[in-house]
Amino acid sequence: MKTDLQLQGDVAGELQAESAIDAAEHAALRVASVKAVANEIEVRLVRDGELTDTDIAKAVLNALKCNTRVPRERIKVKVEQGWVTLEGTVLWQFQRQAAEDVVRNTKEVQALTNLVTVNPVPTLFFPSL
Repeated sequence: MKTDLQLQGDVAGELQAESAIDAAEHAALRVASVKAVANEIEVRLVRDGELTDTDIAKAVLNALKCNTRVPRERIKVKVEQGWVTLEGTVLWQFQRQAAEDVVRNTKEVQALTNLVTVNPVPTLFFPSL
């Protein structure tokens, strides 16, 4: 597992290739060990007790980590203004649904978009001899 400093270096390397603000999020998500991006470029006053996108991203990642049905290494999380987007590819529909259920039940989440796709491993078919 990479340290935060190593991840920061990897993301900085990706950002050198793409310097546009919108591209920064995509560059960060291309780094293999990055599991969540909290896009908080908007400048605003945070009231006492109000959760930031970073707080929500941490809560979602923790919830995913605690559920054994979710292959968290295959799920990426993006949080923008409280709206969580899940991306990635899993092998089974129950894994996609489990990720969605976990996030929906995380109280800090205001809304959810589940873009996780199911790409099953093909099974071998052996016809009867």
